[in-house]
Amino acid sequence: MPDASPDPRRAPRRSSAPWLWGGGAVLALVAGGIAIGVANSTLYSPEAQVQGYLEALAAGDGGTALALSAGGSGDGSSSAPTAALAPGTATSLLHGEPLQAGLAALGELTVTRGADAPDGESTEVAVGYTVDGEDHSTLFTVQRTGRDWLFFDHWRMAPVPLQTVRVAPGNLPPEAVSGPVTAVVNGVQTPLVARVGEEGEGGEGGGTLGQVFAALPPLVVDAEFESTYLAAEPVRLVVDQTAPAPLDAPTDPAEPAGPADPADQAEPAEPLMLELALQYTDAVAEEVNRQLEAYLAGCTEQKVLHPSGCPMGYDTVNRIPPDTIAWSVPGDPQATVIPLPAEGEDPTVMAPLQAEAELSLQEIDLISGERLPVVHRDPFTLEADLAVTGESVRLTPRVP
Repeated sequence: MPDASPDPRRAPRRSSAPWLWGGGAVLALVAGGIAIGVANSTLYSPEAQVQGYLEALAAGDGGTALALSAGGSGDGSSSAPTAALAPGTATSLLHGEPLQAGLAALGELTVTRGADAPDGESTEVAVGYTVDGEDHSTLFTVQRTGRDWLFFDHWRMAPVPLQTVRVAPGNLPPEAVSGPVTAVVNGVQTPLVARVGEEGEGGEGGGTLGQVFAALPPLVVDAEFESTYLAAEPVRLVVDQTAPAPLDAPTDPAEPAGPADPADQAEPAEPLMLELALQYTDAVAEEVNRQLEAYLAGCTEQKVLHPSGCPMGYDTVNRIPPDTIAWSVPGDPQATVIPLPAEGEDPTVMAPLQAEAELSLQEIDLISGERLPVVHRDPFTLEADLAVTGESVRLTPRVP
């Protein structure tokens, strides 16, 4: 009969199975813990929230960036937090190509986690970048709002204040204020809207010129101005945030992680100033001299002793046959346009022009009747005002 006793070779295998199962469970728990830790340090990290915000800026997706900057989820369910903006504030830097250009100018970005709040419920995240050889940074506060599936931390950005930037020409000629003034801001043609000041602020009928733009940090704002007769060198402003929300700001872990109320977003501070220093283009002097030549030609064409509206003249008691009168201004005098100053109420003037008019005529002596040829030289100084706008120049001589 076959031996029914247990096979001794199988006993150790059966008795060791529980230990293998227990070891596998431990390994699974360890692996799960590692996976949770990795997820919390990457996908569910404070840095990931800021990285998502930066990616929205880079894509020109202002809606998502605004939602995240207001403490929302960035899923498009929240409205843009623009309620705190002053009326007339331009939002062109908050979306599309101007937003993309503003972030691209920052170059390579580094995102690093900084100090944690004492309660561990919020932390700072720094974004570093270099612009034109200078190091800059923007600091964000990211708040813990709970956990998903009991293991994964959930974070949201504390509200990021909208910054504002005023782009304005610093020395626009007064006569140009009423006309269209358009600058290029982050690659897009943008009107700089005139704003008339109250009485006592710029004087009666006075005011300032410029446009205020809303901006989300970090961002570079590039502006330039060019027209036929006025131009400005490109200027640049880096919009940083160096004072994030306090780390000890209270948070409610039970609060849903959805979008925050846009009204909770801090009101923008006073606008940062980006001033365009205007100067005349070379075309101004060319046009002034063209008009000066036409003006003097109008004077010399008059066969009178005192041409109307002109700086020259001749007096005599003798009789002058009109057909003998011939005026000229030899030497082709050229005007000098005074450059636009940084400040001044009346910057559009021509430097005094020193020139000489020449008159040839015949005088008839009242007693003898003799005809006498006369050549008279009349030095004069001509002053003139200029009215210069982006697309026009008007010369107005000052004559008695």
